[in-house]
Amino acid sequence: MMDEENNINNNNNNNDDDINNNDNIKSLFFVLKILYNSLEFFPRNKRISISIFSLLTLPLSFVLFSFSVSARPIKSHIYHLEALARFAPTRFEARHVWNESRVDAVYLLRLRLLYFLPSYSLSLLSAITAVVSAHSSSSAGKRLSLRTALSHVKLTWKRPLVTTICIYAVLVLYSLVVSFTAVVSGNAPGLRMLVWTIGLVVSVLEDRFGFDAIRVGSDLMERRRLCGWVLTSWFFVVSGLIGWRWERMMVMMMDGQDYYLGNERWTALSLRWEKLLLIVLYGIAVLWSYVVTTVFYCECRKRHVIITQNDSQVVAV
Repeated sequence: MMDEENNINNNNNNNDDDINNNDNIKSLFFVLKILYNSLEFFPRNKRISISIFSLLTLPLSFVLFSFSVSARPIKSHIYHLEALARFAPTRFEARHVWNESRVDAVYLLRLRLLYFLPSYSLSLLSAITAVVSAHSSSSAGKRLSLRTALSHVKLTWKRPLVTTICIYAVLVLYSLVVSFTAVVSGNAPGLRMLVWTIGLVVSVLEDRFGFDAIRVGSDLMERRRLCGWVLTSWFFVVSGLIGWRWERMMVMMMDGQDYYLGNERWTALSLRWEKLLLIVLYGIAVLWSYVVTTVFYCECRKRHVIITQNDSQVVAV
């Protein structure tokens, strides 16, 4: 009897391992399908893709990188003053240095607010137009013009505006109680970010907004969270590599490293081209992330409709 029970337990464990392996394989194929379908959007919708990129995501990328260039020397000066204040010989000198650091911090905050309005406006416009265009192409096979996509902005901008305000509020609260939230939720930060992004897509395409849209987005991702985590990680890696290279260039230029090696004129020209390339790549990555999230939403919505229909049939029987 004991041997039979052990054999049954071993068979059950093997079956569970096979099911987990099959689920992982299905998740991998699902992720590849999402990425492939998102890439198909661009050749099929060349005009709207080029229009959104050139008018919205590229200027958004330029504004964000411009803020990085403007803020970096101020941040470096603040860090330098804070280090000096810690080793100041007297309290009077330390207080004077801290006051100077506080003035720079206030100036940095004003600079951030100055850049916030154009970056937020461009981000909201690019999100709505990209989501509407990708949804129309993915679900109905239709190609939207830029004018049609912008007309959707007039109809839907209030819902994603409220949703983004809720997301920003959650981000601020999360930054204040990060350890507590991590313990309670048990979710990865990238997965939470995808849930919020799906909520933004829901607020654009459905008559929902705020935390209700975020809740619906979370429900749609049921049993697809691993796929969502992989997709989010992919874009974290892409944006992280772009940001890492940009930071290295900024450090080189501020410290004078490798800037005057070789031909000075050629080096300066190559740095300008590399900065332009990074700005363009980031603009493409932003647009692609919106398209990928929308395609992911469409697939999750199809699956959710099928499950709902099956449940209704079971209840009817």
